[in-house]
Amino acid sequence: MQKLLKIQPYFLALYLLGIGVALGAIVTAGAFSAPAIFRASAIVPDLNITVFQSGILMTSIFMKLNTLLNALAIFILIYEILSLRVNGARIAPILGAISIILIFLFTLYYTPYILHAQSLGESGIANATFDTMHTQSVVVFKALMGSLCLLFIVRVLKALNSGCKGK
Repeated sequence: MQKLLKIQPYFLALYLLGIGVALGAIVTAGAFSAPAIFRASAIVPDLNITVFQSGILMTSIFMKLNTLLNALAIFILIYEILSLRVNGARIAPILGAISIILIFLFTLYYTPYILHAQSLGESGIANATFDTMHTQSVVVFKALMGSLCLLFIVRVLKALNSGCKGK
């Protein structure tokens, strides 16, 4: 247990880096990539791309993001379980659990549904069920961003407070 306490700051740094990278990727995919991809024909006038084709491009970005998010979910699970045992933390593990649930909901439920709908062609996405599922996935994605932000802030504040107590 003593060895674990000695290397804990290094794991915390790696943990915060992982959350920060994921947050950056989420913002990049949701706020920067999506608007550009779905307005591609307005940005490049001679580009003939449909909303369906834009959706396929966006899905390829999210598939890469999903790999990062799933790895982060595993890291969150391990870190928060160890942190709970070592420090007795309460709020961060709850935020971690919420983040894990939202990650797996997005990557293992909504993304496969969207992939299946896209495999059916344009008719697969031109219905109310797809619109509802897509809207829900956007809400889950935004909630994930919020939970990861809160988890990051709670962990940073805890590290700052525990670092200041010893001085």
